[in-house]
Amino acid sequence: MSLLFEAITFGVVVAFMFVGVIGILIPVIPGTLLIWMGSLVYAWHVGFTTFGIGILLILTLIALVTGTVDLWLPLLGARGGGASGRALLFGTLGALVGTFAIPIPIVGTVAGYVLGLILGEYQKHGNWELARKAGLSGLAGWGLATAVQFGGGILMLFIFVLRILTV
Repeated sequence: MSLLFEAITFGVVVAFMFVGVIGILIPVIPGTLLIWMGSLVYAWHVGFTTFGIGILLILTLIALVTGTVDLWLPLLGARGGGASGRALLFGTLGALVGTFAIPIPIVGTVAGYVLGLILGEYQKHGNWELARKAGLSGLAGWGLATAVQFGGGILMLFIFVLRILTV
């Protein structure tokens, strides 16, 4: 019975982590949070012997930063490109509309965000060059956020596997 429970628990942990890595690329799924939850379930299951509080705190910090980076980094990128508050609002609304209007998850969200930035900036200033710059800067911020999330997720997996193999 104990061996079966071990196998089921480890299977759940692996499933959390697999879906977490996929979720990093799909905006609706909280990727790094799922990886963190898988680590927490495993740590709890082994009685926090393999994963002490220090390792869990490191994983928690990585999950917090990478789990929220897609909220603030695209905005910083767009703002760095000169986007106005109106453009940021339009970009956020565009991302929401794009998520549901285009059934390919990340494509619709990103396309809606960039289009919203461009339209919001053009409506405010009437200048296509400024609007294009705001849109491209927002897109760069979004790409960087995805890269940071992916890197953080892989780092969390690396720490998890390394900790299991060295104990």
